[in-house]
Amino acid sequence: MDSPFLIDSDILIDHLRKEKNALRFLQTEIENNSLLFISVISRVEIYAGIRKGEEDIVKSLFKMLTPVDVNVMIADKAGEYLQKFSKSHTLNIGDSLIAATAREMKLRLITRNVKYFPMKDIEILKPY
Repeated sequence: MDSPFLIDSDILIDHLRKEKNALRFLQTEIENNSLLFISVISRVEIYAGIRKGEEDIVKSLFKMLTPVDVNVMIADKAGEYLQKFSKSHTLNIGDSLIAATAREMKLRLITRNVKYFPMKDIEILKPY
């Protein structure tokens, strides 16, 4: 069995904007009973950019995803990533925490923003 997915904010934003590929991707994974996770960092990013009238759809979307809190292991790994990649790839704290979550939880990171994740120790998939 493949490892479960950590869904990055960009995919969820595409879904909220009714981007066909994002809708199709998430629908397929739900139908396949895939285990779908979300970093609490992505929740922050989604709530920070929520549009008026999207509150209910965001809450419904979040109910389909299992949240992953930041713990000490994730924080430490994120710090390592920042130390290694912040200058060469302008890695920010949010993306470092999301990458560290994928690494420590053994999840495949699903994102369109592959260039923001130069880590070689996590599996990154671009779904569309």
